[in-house]
Amino acid sequence: MPVPRPAPQPGVLERLTYIQAPLRAVWATLHDPAAQDALFPELRLGPPAPSWPAAGATRSARLRIGLLGTNVRLESLEARPSARFQIILVGDGIRLQRGWYLEEVAGGTRVAGTAGLTTTGRWTAGFIALGRGSAASIVETHLRILKEMAEGSRPTPEPGRPTAGRR
Repeated sequence: MPVPRPAPQPGVLERLTYIQAPLRAVWATLHDPAAQDALFPELRLGPPAPSWPAAGATRSARLRIGLLGTNVRLESLEARPSARFQIILVGDGIRLQRGWYLEEVAGGTRVAGTAGLTTTGRWTAGFIALGRGSAASIVETHLRILKEMAEGSRPTPEPGRPTAGRR
């Protein structure tokens, strides 16, 4: 039974994309340890806890958004396989909540990526703005990379057998 996608909270950005790949392939790509650096270019992730991505699991990372570089702690808020995944990144003066909602449609997968960025203090917000960083650029870049990787992971169809009389 599909998990309904909630409406985004005020201040939370949402972007949709359609990925021509099965839902399980998209979920596997999202959580592939070998793909984490490519999928999350704004993060330098530390080693995951053994239970990652289960809800409540944590890991450390270095976040780079705009001109701001800071150490953050990631916590998995929700992980429903092949349906939803939410994390929160918390650091000194910054909080970034991310979410992915997956839905099987028309032979592929619709992915809704969300991000809510909250900062405290003028310096933090200023460094992000000066470097042209934003929640929108993070979500859009991530969805583009996820789409490329998930669609690239599909097995190529085997060539058809030659018909009679052809070699």
